[in-house]
Amino acid sequence: MSKIIAFFTSPRKNGYTAKLINRVLDGAKSAGAEVSAYYLNDDGIRGCQGCFYCRGHKTCATKDKFHPFYEEIKEADGIVAGFPIYFGEVGGQGKILLDRLYPMLDVNFAPRYPGKKVVTVYAQANPDPSLFTGAADKTHDYFKLCGFDLINSFLIYGDVAEGYTIPDELLAQAFEAGKQLVG
Repeated sequence: MSKIIAFFTSPRKNGYTAKLINRVLDGAKSAGAEVSAYYLNDDGIRGCQGCFYCRGHKTCATKDKFHPFYEEIKEADGIVAGFPIYFGEVGGQGKILLDRLYPMLDVNFAPRYPGKKVVTVYAQANPDPSLFTGAADKTHDYFKLCGFDLINSFLIYGDVAEGYTIPDELLAQAFEAGKQLVG
């Protein structure tokens, strides 16, 4: 059975980022995957301490609520990560996720667990979908450095407009991406 792990980095547990991540997970479950989901805005998750413990070990020296995720990532076939875009960059919780992925690289910066499939989800209030593409590009570079394969990425934009709903086409694409994580 395939195992998919999802990271919600938005402080809004029922926001647009979460809704689209959940649709990806629905697709993965429909294809028979076991899924686990984690909210990184919860108390007890610290940022990278820059100690370089992970250079010689396959985990982090910081024993917080994030620490068990290393084993989950190692065992996972696929990863879903959702990021709100705040002021042109991924939010603080998203940056913590990216920084805490450092143990995915060995002392020579080679990926320890390459080949995992990744789907990313972004949400931004600005109605111009091209405005903050650099934030997604940087995030994708982190995943590539870890040896992970980006199979799809989704952007919700202009979501503060009165009456905004996620387009049905985007929800359908997210569902299919979840199935691709498994197959």
